[in-house]
Amino acid sequence: MNHIAAGTLFKSYAHWVKATTLVWRVPVSEDGELTSPQRKFKLHYSGGSHMHVTGKGVEGAEDWVPLRIAGLNIPADVMAKYPHLYGSTHLEIEPQYLDKVREWCRGQVAVSVESHTGRVLDCTGVQLAGMLDDLYYTDEPLGDHYCKQTQSHVISVWAPTAQKVELLHFWELRGGQADVHTMKKNEKGVWSFRRPGDWKDTAYKYRVTVFCPWTNQIETVEVTDPYSRCTTGNGERSLLVDLNSPALMPPGWWEHRVPGLTHWTDVSVYELHIRDFSATDPSVPHHLHGKYRAFCRQHLYPNEPRRLSHGLAHLKSLQEAGLNHIHLLPSYDFGSVPERPEEQAYVQEDLSQYPPDSERQQQVILSIADRDAFNWGYDPVHYGVPEGSYSTAPDGPMRILEYREMVQALHSLGLRVVLDVVYNHTFASGPYSQNSVLDKIVPGYYHRRQEDGEMCHSTCCNNTASEHRMFERLMIEDITHWARHYRVDGFRFDIMGHHFISNMTAIRNALNSLALERDGVDGRHIYIYGEAWDFGEVALNQRGRNASQHNLGGSRIGAFNDRMRDGAMGGSPYQPPDCQGFATGLATDPNGAHHQGSAQEQLATLLHRTDWVRFALAGNLKDFEAVVADGRLLAGQHDTYHGNQPLAYGCDPAENVVFNGCHDNEAIFDQVMMKVGSHVDADGRARVCGLSHALVLLSQGVPFTHAGDDLLRSKSLDRDSYNSGDWFNRIDWTGQHNNFGVGLPPASKNQHAWPFKQPLLAAADRYRPTPEIIARQAAYFKALLRVRYSSPLFRMPTAEHIKQQLRFHNTGPQQVPGVIVMQLHSSWQPDHGTWDHKYRQALVVFNARPEPFECGFPEGGEWYKLHPALAALQDDAMVQLCTADNEGKRLHVSARMAAVFVQER
Repeated sequence: MNHIAAGTLFKSYAHWVKATTLVWRVPVSEDGELTSPQRKFKLHYSGGSHMHVTGKGVEGAEDWVPLRIAGLNIPADVMAKYPHLYGSTHLEIEPQYLDKVREWCRGQVAVSVESHTGRVLDCTGVQLAGMLDDLYYTDEPLGDHYCKQTQSHVISVWAPTAQKVELLHFWELRGGQADVHTMKKNEKGVWSFRRPGDWKDTAYKYRVTVFCPWTNQIETVEVTDPYSRCTTGNGERSLLVDLNSPALMPPGWWEHRVPGLTHWTDVSVYELHIRDFSATDPSVPHHLHGKYRAFCRQHLYPNEPRRLSHGLAHLKSLQEAGLNHIHLLPSYDFGSVPERPEEQAYVQEDLSQYPPDSERQQQVILSIADRDAFNWGYDPVHYGVPEGSYSTAPDGPMRILEYREMVQALHSLGLRVVLDVVYNHTFASGPYSQNSVLDKIVPGYYHRRQEDGEMCHSTCCNNTASEHRMFERLMIEDITHWARHYRVDGFRFDIMGHHFISNMTAIRNALNSLALERDGVDGRHIYIYGEAWDFGEVALNQRGRNASQHNLGGSRIGAFNDRMRDGAMGGSPYQPPDCQGFATGLATDPNGAHHQGSAQEQLATLLHRTDWVRFALAGNLKDFEAVVADGRLLAGQHDTYHGNQPLAYGCDPAENVVFNGCHDNEAIFDQVMMKVGSHVDADGRARVCGLSHALVLLSQGVPFTHAGDDLLRSKSLDRDSYNSGDWFNRIDWTGQHNNFGVGLPPASKNQHAWPFKQPLLAAADRYRPTPEIIARQAAYFKALLRVRYSSPLFRMPTAEHIKQQLRFHNTGPQQVPGVIVMQLHSSWQPDHGTWDHKYRQALVVFNARPEPFECGFPEGGEWYKLHPALAALQDDAMVQLCTADNEGKRLHVSARMAAVFVQER
């Protein structure tokens, strides 16, 4: 039977977790007991990758050492870092072999196990990450840097598993032949080359010879620098640049004022895609469509410095109402868009000629989707480099200058800038893709792997391994790089739950250490938040304490709160799109969807979902108490969300990022289109959108809005417009058209729902809002912002203040369904809580019912009036009908409306 292989080297079940320690989930004996005759374990090595497995075991090895059985389970320190390996056999390398085997990471490594009689039972490859962390972690400078000790410029790359690394230097940015330079390796696996000082603005790459576990052979690859600070077009070559060069800084770069921030609960966020901002704005010159410089007045209209584009005018109006942060979708170098305009495909026909429910528009868009200028950009290639497709000159350092100009321009409008960062995966991996960077240099290290060695893909693709020390270092240094060199004011972490609390704490501490005098930025004022979803191989702390919702309490790191979204809008992204919620008419204005149950079942669901909304309004605090649907007084952590999760999970309001819509899934207008009944007209649908905004903007915590939602933006019911082109993603900043009914959304993500969506789109003329409705709702949105920033009561900075000063009325089993009444009290003295010098209290009534709502004043309430910001909306009759009758102590609130009443001092 010698021809039958005993195992395979194309899987890597063994883990080299420390310098002297390996673990493998294989019994130590026939019955798994240490007292029985023990099996024999060996570690094998081949520098030329000549090993293979036969029935005789591993053949072709150049050397091997025995492994000693050290226990039936892994050591405690290994368990802390690799909890998913619990129950594996603990194997140790004897000390006399350590000097020899530490170099074995530069080739093919395998482990075999034999019975006590010498029969080969199994063989497997080895995952090396833990050993590399233990023996080769380093904090010495990487990338292109100036070495003070030698007073020279040095290019360095960490590649401990490489057999050879060469530097390829190009005098040309494109084309030309490379000069090849040998790089030297130190004891930490860092390969370096001392370069001449006159190489500035020239290009380079590495040629790496290394064992690749994906192909099981030695590969020689060319790769860019993972610590690149600039690249040529499409990330083809790394570029040597001086980020401190005055030529790469706009005038007044270090002197310009960054808008201030007192508390993180003062933050409000507007999520914006750089290309969406200007690609279809007719007031922007064509050559700046979709570019960084579309944000810069000096480039838009050189002879009219005070003139604003439609998009800038809209952002300025939002800022004047109180908005203070612009969240930019990915703007690092990503791989899903050709960066050079001449390589980009364009739509060649007039798509407006087709019916609102036609398939033709999406057919045209999909035919060029992977070659046009549009993509959300969640496809990272070079983390520390600005994306080239947004630059007017992608083949040089101009992208650095233009990015800084954009940041400075937004600051000049009074807006702080948030970067969307995606460290949870890379666009590519393996030895063959141009867009693979990290995995070409240290194959198998930077990416998270299953126990058998296969790469994890739960994020979508190529999951990274932030539990590995050199990847965590890359994250920290990249974040501080953007903060220091681009003066950004916040970071949003994509799929943050796939990182760990330790990662996020280290990042928070690194930002806190940035000082204005030394670094040009006070890092303590930089807000960080992200998607703290708990799923995949890291779910339930399987790989350690991950940065998920239930682990973040007390960290002061923000997490998107899906409780508000699902409670207000209905269902979840994984449930039928016509599921209703508090704002969209569940039980109070049913849409006829049979899966929602009987009227009594809908009412029970509504009351429970209304509790979700209340706790989100109160900051999503674990220990905030309120009377819930069944009449009990419960802390938020003791109520439930979707049946099996604690409802509230936060300890600080700054951890509560409140949203009802974002770039993912349908825009708010499109959600409302699918959820409310067909009997609701365009005006009623717009009011529901306004109510959903009010729930977000008047919550304790950090309100988050997707760009254009305030203008009733539609993506023609597209649930995932990441690659749907300008056509489905366009924004009309003038509010003349909201983009609803521009064709069936792309089949790639929506075809299964076309039968449901097609009739809605066919009726676009009936449901599409008029410019007058859009203008009215945009004004209402800005009025809500003014309300929020008129009083600190809507931005209380601590959990204690909220617990003392916020209460709900109309609760419990006897409540009027579809109505939330929230009362906010000022503290009695400035130093005894959140003090409002203008208002003694504010009373907010959210009326989701299709008819007006009346109620008496709450206990202690007297002499209310409609908030001045809302009273100023003289052209909105429904707002004007929201009144306080101080004689009869009655409040009147219009249908599908949120009204704020205040009691002045």
